[in-house]
Amino acid sequence: MENLAKQLTIRYAFLQSTYWVCQCAIYSFAAVYLHSKNFNNVQIGIVLALAAILSIIIQPLVGAFADKTKKISLRHIVIILMVIVFILAFLLYILPESFLLISILYITINAISFTINPLFNSLALYYLDKGIPMNYGLARGLGSVSFAVMSYLLGYFVNRFGAEILLSIFLICYSFTILSALLFKVDIPESASTDLNPGSKISLTQGDLETQVDAPTGIFTFFIKYKKFTYFLIGTALIYYSHTLINTYLINIIEHVGGNSTDMGTSLSIAATLELPAMAGFTYLIKKVKCNKLVTVAAFFFLVKAIVTWIAPNVLMVNVSQVCQLLSYAIFTPASVYYVNDIMEDHDKVKGQAMLGVACVGIAGSIANITGGKILDTLGVSDMLMLGTIATAIGLIIIYLSTDKKIAKAARQ
Repeated sequence: MENLAKQLTIRYAFLQSTYWVCQCAIYSFAAVYLHSKNFNNVQIGIVLALAAILSIIIQPLVGAFADKTKKISLRHIVIILMVIVFILAFLLYILPESFLLISILYITINAISFTINPLFNSLALYYLDKGIPMNYGLARGLGSVSFAVMSYLLGYFVNRFGAEILLSIFLICYSFTILSALLFKVDIPESASTDLNPGSKISLTQGDLETQVDAPTGIFTFFIKYKKFTYFLIGTALIYYSHTLINTYLINIIEHVGGNSTDMGTSLSIAATLELPAMAGFTYLIKKVKCNKLVTVAAFFFLVKAIVTWIAPNVLMVNVSQVCQLLSYAIFTPASVYYVNDIMEDHDKVKGQAMLGVACVGIAGSIANITGGKILDTLGVSDMLMLGTIATAIGLIIIYLSTDKKIAKAARQ
């Protein structure tokens, strides 16, 4: 079992690393790329907001389909979505440039990419639920380190070669992402499969995850069934509002305090590098502290980061704010995934992870990108960050009040 866990951890780390390298190029440097295509701040905000809105539609549908289907494994669903992303990115690379074409392709690429991430979580949690002790936090943390390295490199490459290089790098790296998904397949011993919850009824084909035959909860019934979780999603969306503003418009924030794209790359790499210690140690942390407490503490440090970024007078202080990533995003990401897994019934778990993705990326992303671009062009960076800070404070309160402490405690015993 220990050898199997190591295999899964290595393969999952490869999957996470290649995915986040690509996300760095296509999303974190989206403003840089789209600026080079003569998009203004409002237009960039609209494009990324529409991507997030589209993901709100796609993620629940894919999650519900994955919970329901008996014919296609979750891994194969992920691979199909990845191939679609690659084809769309290749079309963006070779087709003649036009505002409408770039917008449509960029929106769709990012919407599907947003949808894929929560499916990764479901893949990992399936094996964890079966008692295979793969190190989710370490694998996810290595994804952050890969993101950090790519952030630094992209900052240099864009300064030297221009923003056109971003799409080429994305296509090359995404080939490895697809390969990593193809390799995320292991044979599970028969003894491991006997640990399944009797109500779960999951079947395996050479390590692939087949979804449950139990009738999954409908989307509307889902929100009625998990009322406190619905409020938790609202709080999560609010703290991710500021998080999205900072990440999407980091180039504007950096330029506002006198920096450039190289400084932006450095700032991103600081935040991403600091995610590794927290994520790598999360497997041990979760044994000591309950998920509901961890998500609340992490939400508090989202607020600290928002405040420091808002008042930062120079690049150095922006980089100091990124240190908060260690106790905010780096803790909240795995803690929220575990928390959702704890409170969901087996046949709702994929959908639950999808809804978490909707809150973090879909709702927060769409609102942040629409309002952020408009506020930047009318009021400026400081007012945009002030609004993000207020939203984060409200989100922290909602998360504290909505985390299901009793269910989380019962699930941990």
